[in-house]
Amino acid sequence: MAEKDMVAVTAPESAPESAQELSAEKDTIAVPAPELTEAEPASPKGLQFWLVFVALCLAGFLSATDASIIVTALPTISNDLGGQAQYIWLGNAYVFAGIAGGAHTPAMFISGRLLQGLGGGGMVMLIDLIVCDLLPLRERSAYLGTVLGACAVGTLVGPVIGGALVSRASWRWAFWINLPVCALTLAAMAVFLRVSWQRSPSWTHALARIDYLGNTIFVGSITSILIALVQGGVVYPWGAWQTILPLVIGFAGWGAFFVQQAFCKEPTMPLRLFAHRTSASVSLQNFIVSVLLEWCIYVLPLYFQAQLAASALDSGLDILPINAFMIPSGAVAGALLTKIGRYKPLHWGGFAVLAVSASLFSTMSASTSTVAWAWFEILAGIGIGFPLTTQLPAIQAVLPESDTAISTSTYSFIRSFGFVWGATIPSIIFNDRVDAALGSIDDPNVRAALAHGGAYSYALEVRKLTGTTLQQTLDVYAEALRAVWFGGLAFALVGFLLVFVEKHVDLRVTLETEFGLEKENRPERITTADKLENIA
Repeated sequence: MAEKDMVAVTAPESAPESAQELSAEKDTIAVPAPELTEAEPASPKGLQFWLVFVALCLAGFLSATDASIIVTALPTISNDLGGQAQYIWLGNAYVFAGIAGGAHTPAMFISGRLLQGLGGGGMVMLIDLIVCDLLPLRERSAYLGTVLGACAVGTLVGPVIGGALVSRASWRWAFWINLPVCALTLAAMAVFLRVSWQRSPSWTHALARIDYLGNTIFVGSITSILIALVQGGVVYPWGAWQTILPLVIGFAGWGAFFVQQAFCKEPTMPLRLFAHRTSASVSLQNFIVSVLLEWCIYVLPLYFQAQLAASALDSGLDILPINAFMIPSGAVAGALLTKIGRYKPLHWGGFAVLAVSASLFSTMSASTSTVAWAWFEILAGIGIGFPLTTQLPAIQAVLPESDTAISTSTYSFIRSFGFVWGATIPSIIFNDRVDAALGSIDDPNVRAALAHGGAYSYALEVRKLTGTTLQQTLDVYAEALRAVWFGGLAFALVGFLLVFVEKHVDLRVTLETEFGLEKENRPERITTADKLENIA
């Protein structure tokens, strides 16, 4: 059956207007689902479900810890490895996709982080996918909120652990310490995660379904774009051919990828995922929230170390408020979505609070009080938490259950892609503003140390300066950081405006999928074919 003739299962009959728009926008036959009420009890969860869910939370914690543990240690790692010019790669290599702990050169460290990123990135996507396969759409946000809580704890303790290891032992332990947790998580998944799945007739048939051409174009083009963004202004000037060429190739390849997807039989990222205005808008919001989350985690330690003379450990402790409040706000948002079934107010509220927090961050300087910056972080945590747990259910509300896996993987990619930009864009702004303001510093040695991306790794050295040179350097950092937060404000405002594009669609309260735990005691699934037969 051609894609345009596919039968779409719409929201419950209580939202006929939404169902009609979904049918019109996707050019499909709308089949009303059985009438369901908010009072319908959730399906019972057995011991196997909870053991799997705990393992998922542990996996999320591990992935988040791996991603954030070097934030406070990065200046030290950069200096120890002699990688000042490659510091942006040291931080970003993880999100491009073991041996980092034993690295003795920047190239070896980056290679190790690439391997970690391959595992961590795949784990994040699979966590979301497994939750979606185990739970109906209406319940997903609450459980995703709990998983987010585990991820947020990892993000919360990662910088603290990294800072403590730098101060008390060695930054290399930041990578060795996760090995026992990896072993425990793997054991739990291997024993308890037994899922139903549709088996292909043969391995040959399964392998033939992979979109090799699309994946090759996609990975190559995205990598080319990231190389240009990461190296531009640091390794090579923005006007150099080494920056412009990969950028042009990357965007041209990205365009070719979407053209290829329109004609591919089983595409990697089907264009139908973005055919509805809600899924398209929320996907962009997902990117923006991911950018701003990484933006805060990346920039705040720099502020604490350069402006407030915080150590690597102290700067990890100083970003606790944003992470601590992201956990409960994400859980509250998930519970509210499960209760009321409406996601637009939660998205509006989140981006509004994010815009306010970015504005307040732009006012920070060396004289900002602890109470002030702590409250600014609390607001940012709330603003990030509200949309973070409610975006995937909103995207999947306008898609059939058959698109759960591919929509989840696309959602996870957009999120990971946003993390890269969330570290790269503020770095670009920061380095540009520092270079522009270097003339205000009298000491030529300090100017040389800060130029061409050196200001990030120099953050811990700022407070060793004295007199006029110290004040001039603090002013340069403050002005550059102010510009960075203005950039974050622009992203938050764009996200707020995108919420107006969303169309409310009721969230399904039953699970209609052939996947799930093998021993799960779920009600008998009503298939699309059954509904068509009943209508006939």
